[in-house]
Amino acid sequence: MINTYALTTITCQALKELWLHVLYQCNLSCKHCLFACAPGKEGPGELSLEECMDLVLTARDEGVEAVYITGGEPMLWGLLRQFLDWYYSLDHIVPLTILTNGTLIDDEMAKYLSQYDSQGLSVRISLECYTQQTNDEFRGAGSYAKTVKGIKYLNSYGVRPWVAYVNKSGGSIDCCATKKLEDDFRSWLGEEHGLQIAGLKVIAAYSKGRFAGCMEPAVTKEQISEKSNTVQCSYGIAVSKSGAYPCPILVDIPEARLSGPLTDVIGKPVELTYSFCASCFATGTTCGQ
Repeated sequence: MINTYALTTITCQALKELWLHVLYQCNLSCKHCLFACAPGKEGPGELSLEECMDLVLTARDEGVEAVYITGGEPMLWGLLRQFLDWYYSLDHIVPLTILTNGTLIDDEMAKYLSQYDSQGLSVRISLECYTQQTNDEFRGAGSYAKTVKGIKYLNSYGVRPWVAYVNKSGGSIDCCATKKLEDDFRSWLGEEHGLQIAGLKVIAAYSKGRFAGCMEPAVTKEQISEKSNTVQCSYGIAVSKSGAYPCPILVDIPEARLSGPLTDVIGKPVELTYSFCASCFATGTTCGQ
């Protein structure tokens, strides 16, 4: 049973972001994973190539401004290359981002991804810290070294990925602290490993999945009111094999499933009653750019 309480009602005014949650399987078992992804986890299953193509075309007709591929680990999705080849053959595209832990990016994959770098493909790689000890504490022994190697492969073909860092404090990080954190990531990764990154994306931690009960963000009525038009569910839709959802955080919550086709959910109010939704209001961060 999901612990719920009244937060607020949000309406998706326009479809600016489309999130494709293509699978739940992952090669890692991170301590703070929202969906408790792991090797062999099936979940509701994988999105098919046809489903993803239809979703993208529908979203494009609705004026979507960005597409994201997430999971699970997208590098395990057997249809990734087929989808990307199709996507970048379209006559009109919007920026596309792949969210990955980077551990499965080898020389061949880096070379393949680099061909779409000039067309706006962005790779976002997760690291819990720029140091091995702290990162591996959350992502598993040996994950840091594999991720560093993945970034090196990308750099060798001129690709500078974004790094995603999860803020586990439960509160917001001010601009100065975020800037210093990004500078620290750049300096350490550059000096220790010779890596170049595009920037740092700070996202919120959520008290669900393996991280359930590990944090309780404090949120005020004022914060909810101030951010009701900027939280991700006010401008994005996430889709997994089980259906469409208000945001990427909710794709494994059956009660949050939106009824009807993609075009029907735009403009309909959504009740945010889940306690972990408080993280978005407390931190002000979103999964997108």
